[in-house]
Amino acid sequence: MYFLLELSQFNGFTVKTKLPAIVLIEKDEVTLDLYRRELSKSFEVFSFDQIDGVMEVIEERDVRAVIVEPEISSGQGWELISSINTAFPDQSIPVIVCSTRDKSSEHPPGVVTKYLTKPVLPNELKEKTLEVIKRN
Repeated sequence: MYFLLELSQFNGFTVKTKLPAIVLIEKDEVTLDLYRRELSKSFEVFSFDQIDGVMEVIEERDVRAVIVEPEISSGQGWELISSINTAFPDQSIPVIVCSTRDKSSEHPPGVVTKYLTKPVLPNELKEKTLEVIKRN
């Protein structure tokens, strides 16, 4: 498990944890909620059901990975992935695609870190995300 410990004083000695931040973009509300609940056990999750606001969160937070359904917003998820790679070349933010369509052979090499084809169980997504972050 990845987390940073921050120590602070409050009526003695208190330990606070800071979970790594990830961005989750999923078009289906039920799936978004299932994934968010499981991922929030190990991560600070910023979840979106559209692409608006995603780049701002990545700019403002120390995002360790992005999980995206590329078919979101009529396929604009692929454009978002390209924008992330272009806007943050020095950060090399891992991008995990979790999609209903198996287009793993169609994406350019180096653009997507991990490609998962649904159905993907929430726990499996969490484990794959932990693996990807550990490697980077």
